Parts: sequence; structure tokens; C-alpha cells
Amino acid sequence: MNRLIIALLLIGGSLEGQSALSLADAVKIALKQNLDIQVAEKGAEIADTRENWGQAGFLPNVNASASYTFSQTDVQQQLAVGSDSTGAPPPIREFNDAVSENYNAGISANYVLFDGLGRINNWKKLQLQKEQSELQLRFTIENTLLQVFSAYYNLARQNEQVAIAKESVRLSLRRYKRAQTAQEIGSQSKLESLSALVDLRRDSVAYLNSYNAFAKSRRELNRLLNLPIDSVYPVDTNITYRNDLEYGMLYSEALNNNAALVQAEIAREINRKDLNIAWSDRMPEIAANAGYNFSRQENEGGFLLFTENTGWQYGLNAQWNIFSSYRSQTAVETARIAIFQSEISLEQARQQVQVDLSNAWLDYQNAGKIFSIERRNLEVAKLNYQRSQEAYALGTITNVQLREAQINYISAKAAVNDLSYRLKMAEIELQRVAGALIGEV
Repeated sequence: MNRLIIALLLIGGSLEGQSALSLADAVKIALKQNLDIQVAEKGAEIADTRENWGQAGFLPNVNASASYTFSQTDVQQQLAVGSDSTGAPPPIREFNDAVSENYNAGISANYVLFDGLGRINNWKKLQLQKEQSELQLRFTIENTLLQVFSAYYNLARQNEQVAIAKESVRLSLRRYKRAQTAQEIGSQSKLESLSALVDLRRDSVAYLNSYNAFAKSRRELNRLLNLPIDSVYPVDTNITYRNDLEYGMLYSEALNNNAALVQAEIAREINRKDLNIAWSDRMPEIAANAGYNFSRQENEGGFLLFTENTGWQYGLNAQWNIFSSYRSQTAVETARIAIFQSEISLEQARQQVQVDLSNAWLDYQNAGKIFSIERRNLEVAKLNYQRSQEAYALGTITNVQLREAQINYISAKAAVNDLSYRLKMAEIELQRVAGALIGEV
């Protein structure tokens, strides 16, 4: 039995001497290696590539073309005029295997001079879409960081929980040895020793469960950091808290910086640009065109052996879509509905931010109050256990009463451990809702 307990107490000792993974290091690794962030970065890169003058329609279209045609045919020709003095028709001319070759080459350019301001709105829409993709990247980073913070602090919490469970095993082992000694000298019955052994085994099971939870939480952090799933490292369990958080300041920041709210605002602006683009389709379009062409035809079976043309051509083109089977009108009405829909979504996002911030503030305040109470309760539970140990040694309390004092002490210590990280996560959630999480990294 003693060998089993010693083996349990040595679990996790192999981490000593290794450099700890700090939260800052975990954040750096996540920003570089997290797969969700990498996907969002590629989306932002696509939007950045699409934002150019050509995509918006401000640049001319230039086309070059060339062709060559070869044919070999039998040709018979008779002129419609040119009869001789006798009135006989002109003779028939025959060409066997006459070769005909055509060469064509040219370059042309077309530039839209006016399209109902469609290009300007396309350009502004591309800018908004780029901004939207960057915001989506920020949103992904925020969510990933929140997961990393949660996983890191959960790992640190589980690490402390393992230490608490280990302490509980030590205390139970000490009580069991004391009960055995008391049984040997005849001051206590074997019942006390058996009771202590049951409690020791129960605490050993709790320790194994806590270590199992610790190992799982470490794998979850490894997944978020895109590290080998069974990477092993110690973590920093020191926690620092901010003392400058104010609801009014956070509320103002949330209305200006919350990622979901800003996304809803950009979506509304994009819909407004779609309406302008739909209106531009109902306006006339004026375009200028210019080009240079070369053509040559060589024909063995004709009166002209070759014909060649070269030269410039240019002009203006105007068109106005007067009726398009209501497609333009449908596009305008659809865009108007989309704007109205985005206004509703924006108001929903604004209300959700207010609710999320209010709830996060309540959780933060509540966690702080409970944490303060539990810390004081831990001091009392620790003192009570120390006094109970002394009383048990003097024989003034029973084994059951000592066990109850031990449970109260360990439970209070575990509660303080949980609340310390709960308070920190409540603080982080406040910063996330306020849109200030990335600025704190």
C-alpha cells in the first residue's frame, strides 16, 4: 500500500527542471501556428488581392488578336460583263488547286467613360470587403486567444488541483500511519485504522482523477497551439489581476470596438454600396474604343493577287438599358430590403453587446466577491484543521471529526483555486466583449 501511495505522489515529478511555458509564449505560438488563424489570414489575403483599380473597373480592357486561314480549292470564274463583238459571253477561267491565304492581326482598347458611378461604388465595396476580411481575422484571433487563455488557465488550475489532491493524500497518509501506531500501542481500535485507510484510498482515487483531468487539459492546449498532442511542459500558475476596469469605459469601448458590432456596421455599408451599384445599371454607359488592325488576303484564283489593309480605328459607344425584364428593378428592390435587414442585424448586434457586457460585468463582480469570501474561508478552514490535528493528537476529537476538518480544508483550498482562475477568465471576457482583448496581448 505504501509503495502505491509513494508512486502516486511522484506522478508529474518529471516536469521539474523544464522551462515553463508562459502565457505570453503560448499566445505567440498560437498567433503563428493556430490553424483557424491561418485560414482567416488567407481570407484576408484574398480580399487584399481583390482590392485594386482593375477589379473595380477603372482600367481599360486591351485585347490583341491574330488569325491565319489557308484554303486550296478549284475555282471557275466568268465575268458578268465583257462580251466580245459577236456577243458571245466571256470565257470561263479555271484555276485548279488555287491557294488562298488570309492574315489578320490587331490590337484594341476599350475604356468606359461613364457607367452611372458603378465603378466608384465597386471600389468602395472592395475596400469595405477588405476591411470586413481584416475584421474577420481579428474576430478569429480574439476567439482563438480566448480559447488559448481558457485552456492555459484551465491547465494551470488543474495543475494546482493536482497539487491540492496530492496534499490531501499526504494528510490522509499521515492520519493512517498515526492510526496504525495508535492501534499497535492499543490506544485506538482497528476500526479507526480501517476508516483512515478507506479515506486514504478515496483521496488516492481523487488524485488520479485530478491528474487525468490535468493531462486532458494539456492536450487541449496543445491542439490550440498546433503542437504535438502529447507535448509536456510546466505552466506558470501565478495570476495577476487588473484593478482599473470600469463599466463606463468598457461600455464605450464595446460600442466602438466590439468585433461583432463593427462587422454588422460594415455589412450594412456593403449593402448600401450594392444598392448604388444596382442603380448604376439603370444609367447609360459611355465607352471609348480604339485599335490598330492589319489584314492581308492572298488569292491565286482571283483577279487581285493580294489585298492588304492597315490602319487605326477609334470611336465612341453609348448604350442605355431601357428595359431588362425587370431585372434592374428587382436588383434595386432586393438591395433595399438587404439594407433594411442589415439595419435590424446591426440593432440586434448592439443589443447583444449590451447584454454580453452587462452579464460579463456581473460575472466579474460576483467572482471577485465570492473569491474574497472563499479566501477568508480558507484561512478559517486551515486554522480549524490545524487545531483539529492538535485535538486529535490529544484524543479530544474522533477520527471522523479530524476527517471532516481535513475535507473542509481541502475543499476550501480547491474552491479558492477554482475561483482565482474563474475571476481571471471573467476579466478576460470583459476585455473581449469590449473589443480590447488583442490590445492586451
